[in-house]
Amino acid sequence: MKIIDAMGKACPVPVVLAKKAAAELASEGGELQVLVDNQPACENLRNMAEGNGYTVMEEKIEPGRYQVTIKVPVQEQKQVQIQSVREQTPVKREESGLVVVISKDSMGQGSEELGKILIKGFLFSLTQLKTPPKAVLFFNSGVLLTVEGCNTLDDLRELEQAGTQIEICGTCADYYSVKDSIGVGKIVNMMTITERMAYAGSVINI
Repeated sequence: MKIIDAMGKACPVPVVLAKKAAAELASEGGELQVLVDNQPACENLRNMAEGNGYTVMEEKIEPGRYQVTIKVPVQEQKQVQIQSVREQTPVKREESGLVVVISKDSMGQGSEELGKILIKGFLFSLTQLKTPPKAVLFFNSGVLLTVEGCNTLDDLRELEQAGTQIEICGTCADYYSVKDSIGVGKIVNMMTITERMAYAGSVINI
């Protein structure tokens, strides 16, 4: 039995941890227990489990503490090996050409506090893609996500190590007086940002 303590971890971390643990159990089968602190996390885990053909049970242990039990059936070794190869062989970067453009330090409209939680979760999710983005571009208040001390730095550094270009608008960094405290990526001009977007296979704007 594998136990994952995902208490206090924001979406999509509990699901990512559960998927990795389930993959490790696939060859022999087994049970996985995930501890989370909110109902939406339980629903996300259930959707993941049922989508992969696993049996799932949910139990509320106490207020703010849930236990999700996932039973992973034994998979044929050949199937496991094929799945492993697929997971380790990403689509060629030039065939996807994804560029992500982030223009603010939060995500969506409404609560700013919630928006900051969402943007953190979004950047973490990018690190979990089989094929990382070709580039992530930051301008306006989005540049604040790249400064030293920001909780998004680890995710951005992981993307950079995977080959993603992290590029920050120099004018924006100057405006917010953070040019000397940028902790990841490189400063670029608007022309570079424009060219990145113009030649991208697809663009996500945040």
